[in-house]
Amino acid sequence: PSNHSHILSIIQLGRPTMKKYDNGKSAQISSFLVGIAPVQETVPPVSSTSDSIDDDVCRAYYKLEEAFERYSLSPNINSQTFITNVSLDGRKALHWPFPILKAGTKRKSTQQTHIIGVDCGSAPGGWTKYLKEQTVCTEIFSIDPGEMAKSISSLSGVNHLKMTAADAIPKISEILALRRKCDDCDGIAIWVSDMCVHELTKQVDIFLLAKNADIFRPGMAFVLTIKCNVGHAKDRFDDLTRNEVKRLEHV
Repeated sequence: PSNHSHILSIIQLGRPTMKKYDNGKSAQISSFLVGIAPVQETVPPVSSTSDSIDDDVCRAYYKLEEAFERYSLSPNINSQTFITNVSLDGRKALHWPFPILKAGTKRKSTQQTHIIGVDCGSAPGGWTKYLKEQTVCTEIFSIDPGEMAKSISSLSGVNHLKMTAADAIPKISEILALRRKCDDCDGIAIWVSDMCVHELTKQVDIFLLAKNADIFRPGMAFVLTIKCNVGHAKDRFDDLTRNEVKRLEHV
């Protein structure tokens, strides 16, 4: 369509199930999430133009791609925000960890600074794959007690920490402390997490645990998914999400 004013999104939750009624009849039941928003508040559907290998690990890859696209995580290179003393092609680089990268483009190799990313809850590896292919991260700590796809865990610069996030954070802190003695290691540049949690607050809890462990570099970036699994109404979900966002206001 053209010149449309709103976009309607419908997402099916899981597979349809069969329900039997007292009268002996049965019917197929499906659950959906439905939302509508003005065009100016949405982005076009993500159609990846990246040269990702064909055997995509999982569709979560495109969830992170959409986050980059939706929130335009590519400040103008001439911006005075996030300025550091790192030289990039004769210019001052942004403190933002992806100074010359636009969403959906191939990762650049001109950035010489060692950029470290963390993918928390990484298995099977969709978000790690995105960080590796589409950002300037030179090293990624992938945290998950589960198995990573071999095509991802074997990539150069990917370190699979096969443990829980609570156990991995002290491990990363230890690694960075040793590096700081030998070279100019300034911490984690980006933290992304799509991990499955039973408690809604756990996602932010883990992130704040990492922050308090002093493993983040100044001006770092983060992407967290807040998974509402309590309640059934949009207003309830919105309230729960706002509460978690408030906990991040001073990060």
